[in-house]
Amino acid sequence: MVEMIPGKLYIGGLIRSEDWGFIQQHITAIINLRTTPDHPPFDFSGRVMIWAPLTLYHAPDIPWVVKMMDQMNQLLDSGHHILVHDKAGYQRLGFFIAAFFMQRFNLGLAQALAVVRQRKPDLDPPPNYMELLKIYDVYLKHH
Repeated sequence: MVEMIPGKLYIGGLIRSEDWGFIQQHITAIINLRTTPDHPPFDFSGRVMIWAPLTLYHAPDIPWVVKMMDQMNQLLDSGHHILVHDKAGYQRLGFFIAAFFMQRFNLGLAQALAVVRQRKPDLDPPPNYMELLKIYDVYLKHH
């Protein structure tokens, strides 16, 4: 897991058994981008679990991105400690975290990718997700 916003936002790939201890102690919200749901080995009630499955081959649309970024902001602004993860930890996750940094910190696409790659250099949205990020960049400039 990589800390993107100190003490508040973490990102990563598949959750391994040894990661659950950290999650139990520090994470109050999980956003899972995998196509299979998470099954925490402890009682997750009182916390937030969002399953927002993405596939590599079919990027979502702008309304999906806007809705997910709104949810991320609501969670952060209400004091949650968030883990966003997918399976491999670099393609879909790269898209999602770049979109979030674009929206949250008012960054253009190239700048957002540069910033998130400072913390996790292997983030690499696939071409169809890069196209969506370009569209989202234009959307953000007009909204």
